[in-house]
This record gives sequence, structure tokens and C-alpha cells, in this order.
Amino acid sequence: MKRWMLLLPVLPLLGGCFQDTASYSLGEREHAITLVRNQTWPWQDTVDVEVVALRMPHCNGGGSIKGVPEDAAYTLYRAPDEYPEPIFILKTGKRHFAISTQSCRLQKFDEAPEKLGTKLGQFRVEAGKFQFVDVSAKAKE
Repeated sequence: MKRWMLLLPVLPLLGGCFQDTASYSLGEREHAITLVRNQTWPWQDTVDVEVVALRMPHCNGGGSIKGVPEDAAYTLYRAPDEYPEPIFILKTGKRHFAISTQSCRLQKFDEAPEKLGTKLGQFRVEAGKFQFVDVSAKAKE
């Protein structure tokens, strides 16, 4: 018997796993914030999210958010100018994260920021696809 045939009984169990991505472009070429959702096992109702801050050639970094509900939306804000460097704030559930394309980092806020800034849109599943839905695009509908 071929070795690969031993894997056949396991394949249906892996059918519910997925990885998908969505990006928010910051207007310049190769300057974006991308979320990569990963679900390792089909019985999980949560995903792990890799947040990528990209500003090539200077920045390609970020961090991870673990245990996010699979159906969660992620709201993105351009933070007020009061921060030491320009940042974006990503809100998912009650958690808030600072994203910097200057220092290429993702950092969790210990407490919700008092001011979130200007809402840019949401990363969410719409029409069966994980995507960024821009606030201005929704206003035009």
C-alpha cells in the first residue's frame, strides 16, 4: 500500500481549515496593513491573526493576535496625532492594538484608548470573502 493512502482518512478532518488575507492600502505602492487569518483545525471556532505592517523597503513586520472568534470584525482607525509616531489602531472585540508602519510593530493596548481617531473601515467576511471594507466605499452605496 502506498504511504499517501494512509492520509486519506484524515483529509475530511482538514477540510474546515483555512488561511485568508485582506489588505488596506495606504495609498503608496507597497505600503499597506495586511491581516492573515489562520485556522489550524476545523473544530476551532477561533483564528490566529498575523498583522503585517508593510512599507517597503524599510518595513515588513508586525505581530500576532491569538484566539480571535472566527466571525469577528476588525475595525481600523487612523489614530490621533497625539502619539509619538503615526499609528493605526485595530479593534477586535474588546482588544485594541497599535500598528506602526514606521517601526514595523504591533502592540496591544493594556486599556482601550480614550480616542480611537478616524475610522477607516473594517476587515471582515463579506459575500463569503475576507476583505477590507472602506468606510468611504460603504457611504457611496
